[in-house]
Amino acid sequence: MKIYQTVLLAILMLTSASGPLLAGYYEQGRQFYVYKKYDKAREMFLKAVEKNPHGDAYYFLGEIEKLQGNFDDSAKYFNEATKIKNTTGKFLRNAYWNLIVLAEQKGDYDNVVITCKRMWDHLKDDGARQKIESLINKGLWTNNQDAIDLYKKGIEKKKRGSIEEAISLFKDALGQDSSFLAPKFEIAMAAYKKGQTSEAASYLREITSRIPYYAEAHIALGDIYYQDQSYSYAITHFSKALEFGFISNSTEYILSLKMAESYYNENDYDKSAEKADRAHSLNRKAVKPLILLSAIQIKQQKYDEALKTLQEADRLESDNSLVLFQIGSIYYKQNDWRYLTYFDRLFDTIKQNKDEIQKYNKTFIILIKGHFEKNNFARLNEIIAALPESQVSYDITLLQAKSYFSMKKYDEAIDVFEKLSLKNDDKFMLGQAYARSGRKSQAIEIMNSLMYYDNYRQLAEKDPQLSRLLKEIEKQKKTEEEEIRKKEEMRREKEKEINNTTPANGPVDTINSKPDTEVNP
Repeated sequence: MKIYQTVLLAILMLTSASGPLLAGYYEQGRQFYVYKKYDKAREMFLKAVEKNPHGDAYYFLGEIEKLQGNFDDSAKYFNEATKIKNTTGKFLRNAYWNLIVLAEQKGDYDNVVITCKRMWDHLKDDGARQKIESLINKGLWTNNQDAIDLYKKGIEKKKRGSIEEAISLFKDALGQDSSFLAPKFEIAMAAYKKGQTSEAASYLREITSRIPYYAEAHIALGDIYYQDQSYSYAITHFSKALEFGFISNSTEYILSLKMAESYYNENDYDKSAEKADRAHSLNRKAVKPLILLSAIQIKQQKYDEALKTLQEADRLESDNSLVLFQIGSIYYKQNDWRYLTYFDRLFDTIKQNKDEIQKYNKTFIILIKGHFEKNNFARLNEIIAALPESQVSYDITLLQAKSYFSMKKYDEAIDVFEKLSLKNDDKFMLGQAYARSGRKSQAIEIMNSLMYYDNYRQLAEKDPQLSRLLKEIEKQKKTEEEEIRKKEEMRREKEKEINNTTPANGPVDTINSKPDTEVNP
């Protein structure tokens, strides 16, 4: 540190000697600083940043406060120097390192790590990254040599693929020192990879509690909570990973997306949208962030925005079933017939996948009904044919029968109609199908059952085939009525004849009766 201060002083003396004594506030501040007139230097630097904020002036204010033991004020000024774009490179780097040293002196290791990460993001300084790694390693390690030896043997076994032997050695190391975190992390990650999340989580909770800036442990623990649908805990640990970790763009994309989904499930749509936007900015070719953004926009009833988002996703991935479903659903909600196009594309995309077909069952019922309204009967039947039999309801089967009828496929229509218990309107159509397919007796049977209703009689009179049958029915009815009338007349005539041949007082007993007068021979 003394060497650094000596070099800095020499630089300042050289640079200040060439300028006029009473130049700008900043230059005056540097001159006073060189001659260790810190109060006057502070005064000049404060006037300089008041007039025109400059990172170098904030840096020297930080140095002055540090030299005078005002470490909180010093940190405040160094922090300002790191935020202003015009800070000279060497002073910017020194400001960061001063912040790191000050935080470490206070034992504020979280702030040490945060500052190191800011420095890495800003300057890509390897020293900042190494500083965090050294802190993490220090937290993981132990002074127990026996425990260390067992741990190292476990690592060798792990490298050779002998995972179970490695775990056994890690546990032996814990037997020597139960507070040794390095073997606990190895055991946790092995359990995590095997899906033994409860065991993994128990170790990871201890590790993140004792080393709160260990990003890798936070990622694993956050993912366990995410899988368990404990979304608030997942958000906490993913946030810590992003705050402390040197995260690649691909990893940040995954974390941002999972956080967006977690916020969504916690009904915090604003934060969900923020994280989904971040994920989208990190991977412009990914569809998942756009799908999530559209879901948020739909929840917020921003349907036009949702359509734009989904159409962008559709351009990226034209066969994404969820995208097609969402676009079709919005159009359907808006009574826009374009929903047929997207639901049709959805059907064509997944029609070979029985599980997916079942998942979108309600959607395809809507699609079938839409095609029926639009008289797209061939397409309707193609869709019905792809559905599992268990998903074809009474209503859909009836639409199929009606579509066959409309396509003049009367035999097919009859086959379907005959499977159903029909209402009168549908019975009438079945009667029409019978008539058109030459099944006269069945048609007449149905028409006879409906002739008591005037409206069906009127409809039959307007139908070319049924009207002829109706005339036959009426003719047959008249014939039957005439036969009945004749039979009734014959019955009456017979009764009359019987009545005419019978005495008024009844029949005579010709055996026991005697004549009123006897006649002698």
